[in-house]
Amino acid sequence: MMLLRADRFTRSAVPIADYRARAWPAAVLASGFAIVNTWFVLMQHRSFRTGAFDLGIFDQAVHSYAHGHLPVSTIRDPNLVLLGDHFHPILMLLAPFHRLFPTAETLLVAQALFFAVSVFPIARLASTTLGNRIGLVIGACYGLSWGLLNAITFDFHEVAFAVPLLAFALTEFLHGHPGRAVAIAAPLVLVKEDLGLTLAVLGFLIALRPETRRLGVWTAIGGTAASLLSVFVIIPAFSAYGTYRYLGTSGLMAGDLFSWDKLWLVALLLLPTLFIALRSPIVLLLLPTLAWRLGSTYVLYWIPTFHYDAVLMPIVFCALIHGLALLRPHLLGRRRRLLRPLIATGLAISCLSFFLHSAASNGPGQPAEFAAAANRLIDRIPDNSTVSTTSTIAPHLTSKADVYLLKSNLSTEWTLAPYDDPELSYRLADLVIRDDALLLMHHPDSTVRPLHSR
Repeated sequence: MMLLRADRFTRSAVPIADYRARAWPAAVLASGFAIVNTWFVLMQHRSFRTGAFDLGIFDQAVHSYAHGHLPVSTIRDPNLVLLGDHFHPILMLLAPFHRLFPTAETLLVAQALFFAVSVFPIARLASTTLGNRIGLVIGACYGLSWGLLNAITFDFHEVAFAVPLLAFALTEFLHGHPGRAVAIAAPLVLVKEDLGLTLAVLGFLIALRPETRRLGVWTAIGGTAASLLSVFVIIPAFSAYGTYRYLGTSGLMAGDLFSWDKLWLVALLLLPTLFIALRSPIVLLLLPTLAWRLGSTYVLYWIPTFHYDAVLMPIVFCALIHGLALLRPHLLGRRRRLLRPLIATGLAISCLSFFLHSAASNGPGQPAEFAAAANRLIDRIPDNSTVSTTSTIAPHLTSKADVYLLKSNLSTEWTLAPYDDPELSYRLADLVIRDDALLLMHHPDSTVRPLHSR
C-alpha cells in the first residue's frame, strides 16, 4: 500500500490502495449515473421543462462555434459576442458533436455525462481510502448531491466542464501527484473567468510542500493571472460596453456577508459532511467561488437553487474523504464502528436536502398535449428563419432558427406561443395555425433576418 506523504498542513496521510482493484466498482457506479442522468435530462427537455435561460443561450453559442463564428445568442443579445459576457471558450469542444447532432439535447447529454464521469474519481478515491463499501456509498451520495442535481435540473451551463476537471485533479493531488493535478486543473481557466482563482488556491496547497513549491507558486501565479486577464482584458475587448459588467453596482460589490441566507448556503455545503470537510485543507478551494457569490448583491448568486454549487461538490466531497482519512487513525476498536453511521448520517442529509428542495421548487412539466402540439407546430417552421416564442419553447427551436423571446417585441418571421400568453402581440399574419392551446403565426412584414445559416 502506498501512502500520500504527510505535510505540515494536513499532519497526516491519505492511504492509497491498488487503483485497478478499486476501479471497476467505481466505473460501474459512474456508468449507472450516466444512464440515469441522460434519461432524466432528456425527459426533462421533452416535457418542456428546459428554458431559454440558459439552455437556449448556450445552444446558440455552441451552434455559432460549430459553424465557424464567434458565439452569439439572439436570446441573450444579438449584438453581443458572448465572450464579452463570460469567458468560456471551452465550449468549442462541443462544436464537433453539435455539428453531428445539432440539437439542444446534445448539450444536456454532454453535461449529464460530465457529471457522471466525475463520480468515478470520487468513488475510487473514497474506496481506496476508506474501503469499497463506504467508498461506493460516498460516490453514490456525491452523484446525488444537491449541487449536481440542481445543475442538471436547471438546464446546461459551462461549469459542467469544471466538475470532472476538479474531481480528477483533486484526487490526483490527494494521491500525491501534484504535477498531474495541475495538468488536469489547468483548463479551468477556459471554463469561466473566476475559476483561475480556484486553480490558484490549488497551487497554494501544492506550494506548502518544499519539494513542489516551485510548481505550486507558478500554478498560483498562472491561475491568478488568467482570471485577471479574462476579467480586465479579454472580456472587455469582446464586450459591447468595454467593461466586465459583473463588477460594480448590482454586481460583485460588497454586500452583507453575514446575512442568514448566505450563512445558510455555507452551512448547507458543509452539513452533509457533518463539517468533517473542514478538517481538510482541500476545503480552501471553496473560497474563490464563495467569495464572489457571497460578496454580490445579486440574490440569485447566493441562494442554493441554480447551477452555481455544482463546481463546489467535488471540492466538498474530496475534503470529506480526506477529513475522514485523517480521522480514521483515531477511530480504533469499538470507536471505529462509528465511521459507517457517521458517513451514512452526513451523506443522507445531502440526498434529503435535494429532494426536499426539489419538491418545494419544481413544478410539473407541460402536459403531453402541449408538448405534442408544440412539436407539430415547430415542424411547420422552416429552417433558417426567425421566431419569437416563449422561454420553454425556445430551446426546442434554437437548432433550426434564430430565436427571440416574445418580450423583445421584434418583428420576426414567425411567432409561436400559447394564444393567451400575456407577452403575445398580434401583428399582420398571412398564416395562422392554432393547435391545442398554441398559436403559430407567419408575418410577411418581418424585418428581422437570420444571423447565420444552418
